[in-house]
Amino acid sequence: MKLFCRFTAAFLAVCLFAAVQAEAAAFEDPRQNEAVCLMARCEEVLWREKLKRCPDFDVRLDPEHTGLVGTEFTPLTTTLGHWRDKVVSARPSMAGAVSGYFLRAGLCRGDAVAINASGSFPGFTLAALCAAQVMGLEAVLVCSYGASMYGGTVPEFTFPVMLDILRGEGLLGAEIAAVSPGGRDDSMSEVLLEDGRPLVQKLMAQRPERRLNSGFAANMEARREIFFSRPVKLFVSCGGPETSMGRGDDGPELPHGLIMPYLSAAEAPDGGLISEFLERGVPVIHLLYTAGICRDWGLPCEEMPDPEF
Repeated sequence: MKLFCRFTAAFLAVCLFAAVQAEAAAFEDPRQNEAVCLMARCEEVLWREKLKRCPDFDVRLDPEHTGLVGTEFTPLTTTLGHWRDKVVSARPSMAGAVSGYFLRAGLCRGDAVAINASGSFPGFTLAALCAAQVMGLEAVLVCSYGASMYGGTVPEFTFPVMLDILRGEGLLGAEIAAVSPGGRDDSMSEVLLEDGRPLVQKLMAQRPERRLNSGFAANMEARREIFFSRPVKLFVSCGGPETSMGRGDDGPELPHGLIMPYLSAAEAPDGGLISEFLERGVPVIHLLYTAGICRDWGLPCEEMPDPEF
């Protein structure tokens, strides 16, 4: 039996390696392939650590063993979300897609990219960091905790914790410039299960980074200070934080993926950072609509009904 288990584990490892190589082979530029492989190595570490730190996590929620898919409802869950999107966004091929967007935007080694990430899509955030590292870009990252369903909703395994692990393993060098609550008004003022503000305050108090905790207007100003104080060549928005998208539901319908400057901030009432960067002539990568991103790069995006277990 032990021999059989060892053989099975070895066989699965070979299959996983082959799958990653197949994903990498989907891209023409070697830097895209390298980013895919780096994200796959990161996920191996995260999956192992998640099993250690979160023994009650239902592994069926993360069938591809990325460590990036969360549970449905916790105090960090702020909005609805689709399980399929979280699984697909966590695939290593997303790092190849983001690298491709970087290349299309004309970025060069040493350029700075600003990344504003909600807790909703840890996969997109990791993909952006892997792509930036492979291409030699300076990643300036601000993270928030509020997340839609199946995102970074596990309190013991939020994205800041994940990045701590990956930095400790020497896989990524990026640091977080600041953390914030996220959710409605960037203050967790609306959630789906229970008041998440006490938990978020506790999580933020444990972090060494700058803590943005003074309401939407002040938190927006702090992001401008962090991002606009250097010559940022591109802005990446991961998920749909109000600080990126703007407040309210009457803003413009934004395209996915790479957006070259054409929008005016005046077109979006209470506009967010996406509009502000485009107004400044800075390209934006909008990472939210997984199906569109997959279409851009010929990646699979199969139908997956939300789990019923």
